[in-house]
Amino acid sequence: MKSPSVSVLIPAYNAAPFLSRSVASVLGQDFDDLEIVIVDDGSTDGSGEIADRMAAEDRRIRVVHQENRGLAEARRSGIKAAKADYICHLDADDELLPGAIAFLYDKCVSLNLDFAFGAMVRVTGEDSFKVLHPTEDVLDSDQYLHFLFDRRCMVAQGEYLCRRELWTDDIFPPSNKVLPSEDVLMNIRLSANVNRVGLYNRPVMKYYYVPTSLSATNRLSSMDNWETFFCLVEKNLRERGRLESLQQDLLCMKLDRLAFYIYPLDTSRPWIKDVLHDSRFKLSHRYAILQRLLRYPRLCHLCVVNNRRLKKLLKCLRT
Repeated sequence: MKSPSVSVLIPAYNAAPFLSRSVASVLGQDFDDLEIVIVDDGSTDGSGEIADRMAAEDRRIRVVHQENRGLAEARRSGIKAAKADYICHLDADDELLPGAIAFLYDKCVSLNLDFAFGAMVRVTGEDSFKVLHPTEDVLDSDQYLHFLFDRRCMVAQGEYLCRRELWTDDIFPPSNKVLPSEDVLMNIRLSANVNRVGLYNRPVMKYYYVPTSLSATNRLSSMDNWETFFCLVEKNLRERGRLESLQQDLLCMKLDRLAFYIYPLDTSRPWIKDVLHDSRFKLSHRYAILQRLLRYPRLCHLCVVNNRRLKKLLKCLRT
């Protein structure tokens, strides 16, 4: 039997309320030459049973069941099970927009791209808005790495289609560690394997902000985990000879994570102290203020919380 052209990989951990919606958005694509691989990562809410029922109804769906090993290991299992040359990672609580796969696949094949990125629509409650790239362009490996840091590595999973062969085993974090921002680390590592990356401002997915997601609850965001995360990022950049040129961008990423993902913050830790007192660069106004505020964690946390409240209030007033 001929292998499909595209494998859509959906890791699912306790995703029962959303999984059917996500799968339906793939099955509704105007691109039939695809398969869906759902990786049930030890769910306890019936997600695995939902996936099995959908697989019984549509031969394009296959299900991999495993013990809970975290998002990165679920992605690894999906890639091993995938049969297509091109893959799309889609989180179980998000969905593809109509025509997404056909658009991205055409770009990959016609322009010989390793990655083709679309834009996304972010959905928060009743509100939604487009998140676009700063430019539409084709980037080489080094340009793509800088693009990742310009965006603080905030790359949604359903935004892109890419070659499966890029996902070598060294892309994934150590299997014995569950880290915050695993997708960020994997995207940085992946940038070493690419030659051509296309950016396009056609929305191809809906990204749903879910209050119970890992990024929202920060249940993995301990200072130890973040220290390990940044050590792995720096190791990768150093081995590629890119650390020196990206030191300032890396500092800004650290400031972002310390401000928005960790509280309470222990400013006596050596690696955190180094971040808060790094004076090598002339930082933008935003990051210069953030660096000073973080030296007073309670005040910084209060400012972050009130800033979010103010933005929400202003949005309500505008509507």
